[in-house]
Amino acid sequence: MINLEPRIYLASRSPRRRELLTQIGVRFELLMFRGIPREDPDVDETVLPQESPEDYVVRVTLAKAEAGMRRIRERHLIPHPVLAADTTVEIDGSVIGKPEHDADAVAILQRLSGRTHRVLTAVAIADFERVESLLSISEVRFRARPAPTASRDAPPSSSRRSKVPIPA
Repeated sequence: MINLEPRIYLASRSPRRRELLTQIGVRFELLMFRGIPREDPDVDETVLPQESPEDYVVRVTLAKAEAGMRRIRERHLIPHPVLAADTTVEIDGSVIGKPEHDADAVAILQRLSGRTHRVLTAVAIADFERVESLLSISEVRFRARPAPTASRDAPPSSSRRSKVPIPA
């Protein structure tokens, strides 16, 4: 028997988005894109020349929603709305991409330290008739973070890790 309860497809790899939908009781199925994360051929996440952060995050979100709808048709899935979202950070008019490695993450945090930046999240819902989207912009300020030192900010080596008992 086919279950036709109301549900949506989530076109996202984000564990946080899955967690939020679960918390609010939304039934969903993952509509994963095949391929390496952030390298889906249907969704170009490159910031275009002269593209504002607002236009960028909305464009990427709409592209994810539209790619999700194509996946439903290609895979002959039961039609349900597709939820897509993208979040980006902007400082000084520039989009800050996701860190590629630990040193990159530290450099990004240092750049944001003690400064106000914007977090932009676009959300889109698509069905076979239309696509609707919303953009949320929050201003965030991190406290100033002291410059990193090798001993304080280095990940613990196996010889420096302390064993913490796990409560039974």
